[in-house]
Amino acid sequence: MKLSTLLIIGSAALLSACQSSQPSLSDKGAQELGNIRHLCILTRTKDPNPGLNEKIAHALQQHGISSETVEVPANRQRLYEPECRYNLRYNSQGRGDKLNYISLLIRTPEYPVASLRAHPNFKTADQQAEVDQIVSRLLNKK
Repeated sequence: MKLSTLLIIGSAALLSACQSSQPSLSDKGAQELGNIRHLCILTRTKDPNPGLNEKIAHALQQHGISSETVEVPANRQRLYEPECRYNLRYNSQGRGDKLNYISLLIRTPEYPVASLRAHPNFKTADQQAEVDQIVSRLLNKK
């Protein structure tokens, strides 16, 4: 009985830690996030949420970070040029108001800088405001 209770409590604690809305930062991540002035946002070939990259770009702009969209299949070399030192990759599950999660990763060609997996509430909140909050957390601003 005690063992099963401990297993349930341990599993719940582990699950809640995995669903944290705090960004995962690399060793120099916090320092590097403050230095980012431009990001290249990678497009997805089969994006179930078209327009999400524009919402992310708008959220970045509020933090003084300019961005450009890079189509990876057609322009992969662009990611290795100095202007695209930092790139942002995103993934999502669900569509429109039924978005289950957004996963964001900022990286350089050599290593990851910061990542975050968030569960937006698009049903009751303004989508842009929700993406703004998620990007703020990714950038370690909130």
